[in-house]
Amino acid sequence: MCCPKRFIVVGLGFVGLLISIGYRAVFAMVMVDVTKTPATTGKCPVNESDSTRYLSLTGKVSVRFSQTMNTAYFVGSLLTQAPGGYLATRFSPSRICGISILLTSVLMLTLPWAIPFNKWLTMAIRFVQGIVEGASVPALNGVISAWAPRSEKARMITISYSGAYLSPTVAFVVTGSASCYISWHASLFIYGGCGVLWSLAWFLFIYDTPASHPGLKEREILLFQEEGPGHRGGSRLIASGIPWRSILTSLPMYAVIVGSFCRNWIFSLILTELPQYFHDVFSLSIDHIGWMTGVPEVFMTLVTIIGGVVVDKLIKANRCGITTTVGRKLAQCIGFGIEAICLFVLATRGDSPEDRTLVFILLCVGVGFSGLAISGYQVNPLDLAPQYSSILTGLSRCGALGAILSTATAAAIRDGERVKNWQTIFWIAGAIHMAGVVFYGIFARGTRQPWAQVKESKGLINPVEGHSEGSENGVYDDYKDRIYSRSVDYGSTRNIEEDTMDKDTIFSKSTGNVVLSSSDYDEGPDWFHLTI
Repeated sequence: MCCPKRFIVVGLGFVGLLISIGYRAVFAMVMVDVTKTPATTGKCPVNESDSTRYLSLTGKVSVRFSQTMNTAYFVGSLLTQAPGGYLATRFSPSRICGISILLTSVLMLTLPWAIPFNKWLTMAIRFVQGIVEGASVPALNGVISAWAPRSEKARMITISYSGAYLSPTVAFVVTGSASCYISWHASLFIYGGCGVLWSLAWFLFIYDTPASHPGLKEREILLFQEEGPGHRGGSRLIASGIPWRSILTSLPMYAVIVGSFCRNWIFSLILTELPQYFHDVFSLSIDHIGWMTGVPEVFMTLVTIIGGVVVDKLIKANRCGITTTVGRKLAQCIGFGIEAICLFVLATRGDSPEDRTLVFILLCVGVGFSGLAISGYQVNPLDLAPQYSSILTGLSRCGALGAILSTATAAAIRDGERVKNWQTIFWIAGAIHMAGVVFYGIFARGTRQPWAQVKESKGLINPVEGHSEGSENGVYDDYKDRIYSRSVDYGSTRNIEEDTMDKDTIFSKSTGNVVLSSSDYDEGPDWFHLTI
């Protein structure tokens, strides 16, 4: 039996984030390895006696400078978050996502030569990687939004995004083991090569929308008839009508941005600074660091996936007053609240080698429960305005400023009395997380916003007349020409209790299963206009 096409979108989205987000952890681990001091509790087969597999930049590149390289990446990424969301709305989001990850993968393959050659060149490559990779997540969100039926919206995006949160586990373990047993740069080649291969598969199998896919099967077509796809994909029409002023003055949108800021602060801390923490405080070997930093992300991935399904079911059942708004707030506040508490406790530990086990448990609990928040702020743009999900995701990804400030703060504070300074870093992180819980709990919303109730005057619906009644392929071709979108703006349907517009629900038909071009919006005898 052929796999449903939307499952392929989710699966490749998962793998894409697993690889591309993993680049950050791979680089951080490699730099910990090549700048480490020799005083570690473990030994690796790859050591100073093998110059072809071992690299030491001690005395040439400081730990503080290597952390600044991480900051350079996040600065570059911040510059293209919002523009990337616009490009994904204006053009093909699947192509924007594929090109973004392909380019950063190629740059990853240049690092094995750049790192020993020149530290400033390495920093420049990391900066450019951030720039080209910044558009990938907003574009991916646009693709998933177009392919997500209402009943599967949260689980599709949480399963896809779980690739991002599982990525540190894989990256830490692979890099730690590869650096210890193969060579210092083996993981750079492994990840860069996998990224290139993934990009080719993405270009080959992924289409922007269900309507543009030539191989959609009858059962999946019936699902989209029943619930409607997320939206119609990138177009000039949608891009020209973006309500920028309303979006930029929306408190629910700022709640999403604050959630993203807090998540980026902690995630970058775990991704790029936690390996250095275990080296500084507990003097662990690189392969041991890989396991200690990777396992907590496994718990987060499990909670992310399970949480997405549970939150969907609670909202769909609408019991105990759990509307979309309440469901999003519960997921966000429980997830980030527990993580903040664990960070506060973590800030009191590290003075004794025996604290290593407790620190590991705190990380597993805190990082694990934070996966619930993905069903909060991360899914929220699809609630507020599905047709602008790429734009909203791009704006929310400006929360990458949290990653910049987090890595810069860690680099500035770390020097000196290392244990106490690391405790200060965790106190700051916990306080920021708790502040984010309060802000999101007050201002977040799970309903479609008034500025997202788009009323178009033309070009929204393909002609319902003139399509072929006969088909040599039987019922499949008949259904292929009848994919309906239940929404005034290509958006997903909403709960009746949350959206009074449901009484105006309409059905639009796409002909020939093709992507509409700008010429398709021209007026003509076979087109009718729609205004609600």
